Amino acid sequence: MKRIDWTIWLGFALGISAILFAAWFEDLKLGFLWNPTAAMIVFGGTLGAVIVRRGLRGVISAGRAVWKTQIIDDEEEKHKVEIAKLAWLSRSAQKNGVKAFENYADNSGDPLIAQGLILVADCAHEDTIKQILGRQLDSEDEAGLQDSATLEAAGGFAPTFGILGAVMGLIGVLRVLDRPEVLGVGIATAFVATIYGIGLANLFFFPLSARLRARHEANQKRREELVSVILAINTKQPPRTIINQFNLPK
Repeated sequence: MKRIDWTIWLGFALGISAILFAAWFEDLKLGFLWNPTAAMIVFGGTLGAVIVRRGLRGVISAGRAVWKTQIIDDEEEKHKVEIAKLAWLSRSAQKNGVKAFENYADNSGDPLIAQGLILVADCAHEDTIKQILGRQLDSEDEAGLQDSATLEAAGGFAPTFGILGAVMGLIGVLRVLDRPEVLGVGIATAFVATIYGIGLANLFFFPLSARLRARHEANQKRREELVSVILAINTKQPPRTIINQFNLPK
């Protein structure tokens, strides 16, 4: 059952509230933190740099991945059920032959499971199965880390564009050196871009990248367990032995 992980939104709200409260505590008007020019430089520049790095499809993919981080799914329970089904599949194969593996592979929506069972049905050597499925796991691992890497890169770009915005603001201040009464406000406004860049990187991009990476690592662990089950089936281990290896209910 899917549900919303409100801790993400709670973290965002807490971080933003802390920044706004600190500004208020220092007698700064909250409206002072709003600077359209700085926002354009930081947000627009960061987005442009990420598009150059990975392309528009990559940005869309990362956006979808970020949206999914707020959704908690019962992946672990589904995984346990899948392992149990695969474990008892070997018992079915004893009665129905390799056709049981082929039928399960045809009906499986998981290419890793399908390929593994086809190799088992073909009586492939254990080393061959390890090599083929290992390559597929490596491919999945590389693809799964791309969205996390995109956000991590954005976290590096944002502060840099914040500094760029601050420098541009200071250049504007240097043009009015003959008006000392506006220098203080002008310099303070220039550094708003730096606040945007650092805040965006450390409150959004880096934490979300870490969360995506953690989810990916958990998913990769489950994928590796599936490969272990397939190898156990290939060596004709009893279903209960396989189930006991993963502490599943009998």
